[in-house]
Amino acid sequence: MPRTLVTGATGFIGKRLVRRLVERGDEVACLVRAASRTGPLEELGVALCRGELDDPRGLIAALGGAFEGRGAERLFHLAGLTHAVRYEDFHAANAQGTANLLRAAAEAGAPTVVMTSSLAAAGPSTPQAPHNEASPPAPISNYGRSKLAAEREARRLAGAAPISIVRPPVVFGPGDRDGLILFKSIRRTGLHVVPQRRGLPLSLVFADDLVEALLAVAQHGERLAPGGPEGDPHGLYYAADPAVSSYAEMGQMAAAAMGKTAWVFRRRKYPFLPVALAGDLMGRVRGKAPLFGMDKLREASASGWVCDPAKLIDQTGWAPTRPAAEHYAATYRWYVEHGWL
Repeated sequence: MPRTLVTGATGFIGKRLVRRLVERGDEVACLVRAASRTGPLEELGVALCRGELDDPRGLIAALGGAFEGRGAERLFHLAGLTHAVRYEDFHAANAQGTANLLRAAAEAGAPTVVMTSSLAAAGPSTPQAPHNEASPPAPISNYGRSKLAAEREARRLAGAAPISIVRPPVVFGPGDRDGLILFKSIRRTGLHVVPQRRGLPLSLVFADDLVEALLAVAQHGERLAPGGPEGDPHGLYYAADPAVSSYAEMGQMAAAAMGKTAWVFRRRKYPFLPVALAGDLMGRVRGKAPLFGMDKLREASASGWVCDPAKLIDQTGWAPTRPAAEHYAATYRWYVEHGWL
């Protein structure tokens, strides 16, 4: 099996990807920061190499020594920043960090790279047209703009290594701390408030299904065309359940998993403005990214976040393993079993 390097391995999706790679028999190394909690990775017996995305020289040394000088054959890049106070923080981690990593990977043997981006890089979808790989990107949040900037770096460096980009929508599953907030809120109040009248149509993907999509793209996917223009669909994939859901339905599925009923309140974004502005203000004062600020409100009150996974399905044979409601039930059981709820 291949020598596989993973960034973001201590995160929600990264942990599940590493476990799956170990189960397959891959020889796995994980690029981790000095301050990362690596106990779960050490239990899996994977190699750890220390490196920071903002340290180009350190990255070259870390990647070069990850497999005792033999070089990685595959690189799954999941590391990134999802909450930040300023756009500059997002850009430094997501765009510049990606550029540093890809240059280091090219020097360490040019492994096949599968880069995890986000539907946020494409911007909201319209009710009439879900995004596909040819849709022109128009992100509305700082996070989305930084992920699109990271994709541009990947396109610019595609001649130095074979690279594919996967854009997931909302990801949920065991170990998801952001999703945990939804379960806790509904359990405590029985209410699910949606800052958009139509319920915020969106696509979902279960974490383990996303892991299988990343593996499928590594094995069977296209690679970015060197020098390809922005908007070129070659080498780009959406990984999502084909069944369209909504933020309103997410609350209902979470409630059903707990044996409860959630009362869904659909409102315009304006009552949420004071909360979002206060979140941004506190973030600046504390120097810590808020969980809910204007950036997240822009996303939460958009027209929709729906994407079409037909290309991924047609080219690789990937498909979700179960309906989303069953995955929500499994997620709730995990939260309970691990003492999170």
